[in-house]
Amino acid sequence: MRVEPRGPIRFKYLDEPLVPVAGTVDLAPFLIMVGLLALGAIFMRLGRDPRRQWLRRVTQLAAAAAFVIGLHPCACLVRDLLRGLRWVNLDTVQAFQLMMLIVPVAVFALMWGRVFCGWVCPIGFIQELAAKSTSWMRLLPGGKTAARIRFVLALVLLTGTVTAYSFIRTENEPVLQGLAAGYLIALAMLIMLSVSDRQWEKRLRKVRYLALSAFVFATVVGVYLNAAFCVLFTNDWRASPVLLLAGVLFASLVLSQAWCRFLCPEGALLGLLTRFSGTRIRLDSGRCSACNACGAACPVEAIEVGQVDELSCLYCCKCVDACPTNALGMGPEPDATPRSKPVPAVQSFTQSGSAPSCSRPSHEVTQGGSP
Repeated sequence: MRVEPRGPIRFKYLDEPLVPVAGTVDLAPFLIMVGLLALGAIFMRLGRDPRRQWLRRVTQLAAAAAFVIGLHPCACLVRDLLRGLRWVNLDTVQAFQLMMLIVPVAVFALMWGRVFCGWVCPIGFIQELAAKSTSWMRLLPGGKTAARIRFVLALVLLTGTVTAYSFIRTENEPVLQGLAAGYLIALAMLIMLSVSDRQWEKRLRKVRYLALSAFVFATVVGVYLNAAFCVLFTNDWRASPVLLLAGVLFASLVLSQAWCRFLCPEGALLGLLTRFSGTRIRLDSGRCSACNACGAACPVEAIEVGQVDELSCLYCCKCVDACPTNALGMGPEPDATPRSKPVPAVQSFTQSGSAPSCSRPSHEVTQGGSP
């Protein structure tokens, strides 16, 4: 039996298994994913290096070429995990086919954090590129003008989604189309609330866990929800996935990587797994000048003056590379040091922690809790 894509091949180069296993399952996606994650983990751990963001772009382009243009695996990791677990005791080849991407992604998240989100995920990469065209809004003085522009654009997304759905709802699968439209309506409303108040944006990040729960529930009961990347990964060109992808890309113009912030089920799951990882952003408060260059560089606003929301951090290392005083670094928990020896002030802050103080004595070490 040959593995077939769910739709007609539009821009996929490979139809047959590149590295066949038992003649039915392609091992190539697993090998490529492990290789890309390994590169991301290595590059992420580099010291302050001007080449790192260039290397990240190369890795992201390689991932997009492999999974969007070359191969055709389904990258709906949460759904494949749940479906694969049902096959573990029945058909190991089928279980491997479903879980071959989520297993390495989860293992790397447990060991080195969200390497997939910051270095490999094609939908995150495409959102980040789209957001560059409206990055000028973050430079507007005062922030009120940018907030008004974003609010209007979010309103356009809301009305555009409702209008588009009114034209396509008569097609087949009205439930799936309705759910895809519901995703975008919820995303537009979340953006409108977020741009109205910065504190609201921080609180609303927890909505991603509701999205993860809803996705898990739908999979368990047998409802196949469309994801924003179905068009890219599986060539599913029906109205609902196309509408969802277009809406997500437009939302990223309004608020950088809005899908990743609020509704991505994979991001929510990997954020939880990352809590067990010892690798994260570290702050040397003795070097911090409180310039907040890190906050301006972060694509999801997960850091502010060295204070990190660890569940939202994508591990892209943009904040580390943007820091003019080299106060930030990506690495493991600092080793325990005897009290008789002075140690540098290294802090890990979370969203709920207090902002760093540059006047803290150099011998004091503080470790913030998880949010």
